[in-house]
Amino acid sequence: MCRRSGRNLLVSAFLCTAVLWVACGGDDVEPQPTVLTPTDAPTVTAPASATSSTTPGPTHKPTATATVRPTAQPTRQPTPAGTPFNGVAEVVRIGSADRRAVAFTFDAGSDTGYASLILDALADNGITAYFGLTGKWAEENPALVQRMADDGHGFINHSYDHASFTGLSTGKTPLTREERWAQLDQTESIVGQLTGMTTLPFFRPPYGDYDYSVNVDVGARGYRYNVMWTVDSGGWRGISATEVRQRCLDGAEPGAIYVFHVGSGSQDGPALQSIIDDLRAHGYQIIALPALLAP
Repeated sequence: MCRRSGRNLLVSAFLCTAVLWVACGGDDVEPQPTVLTPTDAPTVTAPASATSSTTPGPTHKPTATATVRPTAQPTRQPTPAGTPFNGVAEVVRIGSADRRAVAFTFDAGSDTGYASLILDALADNGITAYFGLTGKWAEENPALVQRMADDGHGFINHSYDHASFTGLSTGKTPLTREERWAQLDQTESIVGQLTGMTTLPFFRPPYGDYDYSVNVDVGARGYRYNVMWTVDSGGWRGISATEVRQRCLDGAEPGAIYVFHVGSGSQDGPALQSIIDDLRAHGYQIIALPALLAP
């Protein structure tokens, strides 16, 4: 009886000590965060049916729905010149890496912004660029479009009013084949009437939105190349000219296709001369897009 009572007292004392220990916070050990291993980490994959790249400018800035970004694209050479066109536009993100050269492209779909400054810089430096025009912008700025042609620049069909062909960045229904053709044909007609030139064989999708059906539909209208880009200047995001300059230098590589914007919302125009100087100082030629795509 005495032993049992003694044992009970010891148990009671132990329990009291444990309760006090818990109440006072134990060993004050900080809780450890849960760390996801590579196999536990969630992944987000863009749908196989559509691809989007952030394409900018006041009228180009993607909406909140454009959160899906394409997976990294492998660097590869464009189809060699002389290869028969199979009727489906080829997506090109980079040109031939056989020489230390890059190409400049400029999208114009919002205001005139720095268009004249850009044309002056290109003329002063003897550079031929390609301009991704919307038909609406061309209609509203015929003198600038004519100057582009007179200065020897080329054109990329960027649709008529910058409607997403897939609806990915706008949350709208994809355009039908007939609507896509109307967008292309209207812009091609406007550029032809203003300059006597053609936008063929180059197409650039508004917002960078495209899928296989887009490549089929634009290819059926004779557009052999769906021209994307290697380096996005980022000017459309509102970053400074200094930041634009650094992005363009950091992204430089043989065969790079640059995308800039002419609008006032982008500092691409003010940064252009320093970008040209930087690239040339690093041994890069700045050549026309068709020459860059040629092997």
